[in-house]
Amino acid sequence: LRGVVAKGRYLGIDLEEISPDEAAELMPLLDPKQFVGAVRNKEDGHLDPSGVTHAYAKAARKLGAEVERFTKVEDIVRRADGLWRVITNKGEVVAEHVVNAGGLWAREVGRMVGLELPVLAMEHMYLITEDMPEVAAWNQKTGTEIIHAVDFDGELYLRQERGGMLMGTYEKANKPWSEFQTPWNFGHELL
Repeated sequence: LRGVVAKGRYLGIDLEEISPDEAAELMPLLDPKQFVGAVRNKEDGHLDPSGVTHAYAKAARKLGAEVERFTKVEDIVRRADGLWRVITNKGEVVAEHVVNAGGLWAREVGRMVGLELPVLAMEHMYLITEDMPEVAAWNQKTGTEIIHAVDFDGELYLRQERGGMLMGTYEKANKPWSEFQTPWNFGHELL
């Protein structure tokens, strides 16, 4: 752990070694008898992609933007005057700038303008619990979410997901499930 802290500090990351009891105070689902220490990064965290997207959309609307939801971009064409024609299933939009926010389909959107982006859809294993009383109690007591935790030896991560917890793995041999094209009708189903 001291090596991890030293390496992090060398790279400009403010890490600190903490005791199992200190870690359990920060992450109440940890059993301090099960580990010898932990590393804390006070600036570390995670974002809710859906929440961030909605916040950006709300801010854009306040500045006069129109946000079209459930609209499939079918093609993007550069015009002679340098503007872009964005052809959608609901009509066309002309724009000075286009942002590729295609997420899982960013590779396919990039191809519309001749770019081959290094984006690959990979299988990933995780589980989400039902709501947990421990999580609700922590949220009510502190007014914050439970911080996330990473077990590098166990190759696991754990973070709050709504009223429960999400646990995922760091797979060593990830498998791409769609090497060449993400199907447009894929809706984040379980594979």
